[in-house]
Amino acid sequence: MTIAEVARFLFVSRSHVRRLLENGDLDGALGHDGEYIVDEGSVRRYRQELDERVRRYLDTQTEEDEPPGL
Repeated sequence: MTIAEVARFLFVSRSHVRRLLENGDLDGALGHDGEYIVDEGSVRRYRQELDERVRRYLDTQTEEDEPPGL
């Protein structure tokens, strides 16, 4: 996948995708044209981890949880 494709898939900016690559959160390599080619499997795993974190967070929330002052 290209950086632009990954950004669309994850709903993030291209610079954020580059940061994820630099941090090792996504696997990728420079192609012949100097553009990163990102491993689709690593992108799907990353998205699955994000979805799981969101799901866990939402599971901890109840209707009794209100922001202070409301």
